This record gives sequence, C-alpha cells and structure tokens, in this order.
Amino acid sequence: MSEGYVDQTVRDEQTAGFDAEAGEELTVTVENIDVAEADNESTVQPDAISFRLDHAEEGPVMTESISEPTAFDVTIETGGAHIVIVTNGAADVTVEPSE
Repeated sequence: MSEGYVDQTVRDEQTAGFDAEAGEELTVTVENIDVAEADNESTVQPDAISFRLDHAEEGPVMTESISEPTAFDVTIETGGAHIVIVTNGAADVTVEPSE
C-alpha cells in the first residue's frame, strides 16, 4: 500500500491503495468522470461509473454508482490497508482526512 492517501486517476483494472486507522474520518472526492462506452454486444449505454472502497482483508466498505462529480465522508471502521476500485470507466479520486 502507498504511504498517505489517494490522489490519482483510477480506471478499470487498476486500483489505488492507502492505509487508514480505525475511527479515522476521510473525505472522498470523485471528479472528471469518464464513463466507458458500451461494447458492441450491449444495447444499454452506461451512464455512471461504479466506485468501490474496500478494506483489503475484510471486503467492501462502500459501493456507489457515480455519474456526477461528488464528495462524501466515510468513517473507517477497521484499520489497515484499503483499496479504491473504479469500474465501467475512470475518475480522478482523492481520499484525504476530513477537516
């Protein structure tokens, strides 16, 4: 896992990692959303990315469909390594301590 938090573009098949302590309050910002185009076999055009924040050993902390830039707060319940996952496109993701 990287030292500090996340401030990078995350896209399909890539992840970003960080360490956080139990009880830590973080602000997650998702911007510059680029939704992937539908493949040739699909008749439905996707309109959002899937954003997931996982604890590396315990699994999903939260999952959201995001189509517009957004920011939200999350309190880490279990300390340790965490992973940010974006599917169905790409987005600029920032995870930092809440002020």
